[in-house]
Amino acid sequence: MTILLAAQISTLLAGPMPPRQLTASLAAVTALAVLQARHLRAPARSPLWLRLGLVSAEGLTTYLPLLAIGAAWPGMGGFLAASVLLVLPGRAAWPLVAAVIMGLFAAAMSQGLGVRNSGNVAIASLAVGLTLFGVCHLTSTIMHMRGMHTEATQLAVVKERLRFARDLHDLLGYNLAAITLKAELSRRLIRKDPAAAGDELRDVVDIARQAVAEVRHVVDGYRNISLAQEIAAAASLLASADVAARVEMSCGILPDKVDSVLAMVLRELTTNILRHSTARNCWITAVQADEHITLSVANDGVPRAAANHRDGGGLENLASRLEAVGGTLSATVCDDGRFRVLAEIAI
Repeated sequence: MTILLAAQISTLLAGPMPPRQLTASLAAVTALAVLQARHLRAPARSPLWLRLGLVSAEGLTTYLPLLAIGAAWPGMGGFLAASVLLVLPGRAAWPLVAAVIMGLFAAAMSQGLGVRNSGNVAIASLAVGLTLFGVCHLTSTIMHMRGMHTEATQLAVVKERLRFARDLHDLLGYNLAAITLKAELSRRLIRKDPAAAGDELRDVVDIARQAVAEVRHVVDGYRNISLAQEIAAAASLLASADVAARVEMSCGILPDKVDSVLAMVLRELTTNILRHSTARNCWITAVQADEHITLSVANDGVPRAAANHRDGGGLENLASRLEAVGGTLSATVCDDGRFRVLAEIAI
């Protein structure tokens, strides 16, 4: 808008115009620029009555110098045309813009400017109006895109934080539970069976190293753990806690994402069994039928009230992981009192 204002003033100063008309024209151009700046600053957020009032003021500032003393210059109605396009919605503005341009042409003709000069005033006014309108919309679009980019960046940050928190919960929860269990077991064995206690402590070291490696994987944004390996690790860990694990696995090679998600599901469920139950038996089943795989984990030793409670930090995280690969998670209490969690994925 500053460039257009400067061009209007340059045109006025360069043209042969009497001092009275020149003064009135410069004053009108300045007033129109001030009014137009108000529309460009916040065209849609101002009250409608204020916007209509500003347009009316622009109309008076545009036509009065022309009708009163014949002050005319190319593009004199451009600010008014742009304001009409900014204030009125959609198609309703264009007939009024046409009326503004034709009105300028008629007013200029009535002042004896001739067809050529009057046409220059009308055409230049239309060009200036469309230019201002385009600049305003371009500015609004840029601001909108910046806002969307900022919002997308913020959402990405929030999503990454949630992923990081979820992965740390699932990984460290399992590993810390395993370390605690084996450390407690080694403490009980240290006097009566030092060799067995040493074996358990070596397992603690291995689990701690595995935890460090997996935390690095979380930071790097990737993991590739296997369901088959996790089933073997879960059975070994449960056995250390005197939980008899009955394992049945009949599935082939799984896609990496599905394999990792199911392994993480089993890891979290194993952690829950060790933390929140007095289980003595656990049943782990992974079965693949056609393009459908089901992972079932059931255990005894869980009170009904606890079984009906969903841990927002654990099972909800697992449900979210499964949904990301098109799977579902369900938790039920069987007739025999066992707590059973079922993860199903179509592959």
